[in-house]
Amino acid sequence: MAVNKKGMRKVNFKGRQYLWYVNESKQQVPPEGGFVEYGTQRVLHIIASNKKFIVHYRIPKEGDPHATLRVEGPQFPRQPNAKQVQVPRWKHDSKRFPTADFVRRLIGWCMEQTPS
Repeated sequence: MAVNKKGMRKVNFKGRQYLWYVNESKQQVPPEGGFVEYGTQRVLHIIASNKKFIVHYRIPKEGDPHATLRVEGPQFPRQPNAKQVQVPRWKHDSKRFPTADFVRRLIGWCMEQTPS
């Protein structure tokens, strides 16, 4: 089954094509007082053309100690069988609109194999 490419950007990393896009979703955050407040979160979605690498990177806000990456695809060499990973903060990771260079850097970090 093919991936719908409408509204997606392309980036190449080590000879492979990846599609990516950013969307904003509303999230309900119940504070300690019991009231429900609505907050927004921006998520960067990256999909390999063969759909074996699919990740969702929550763009961190100022003051967040780390970013969160949700893994859906079967290919994730950094931590096989992981479903959610904490990503270290980088210099330009909280920009409202990520660049293709940042997407390549994130893919490179995901494809690294950590020593066991």
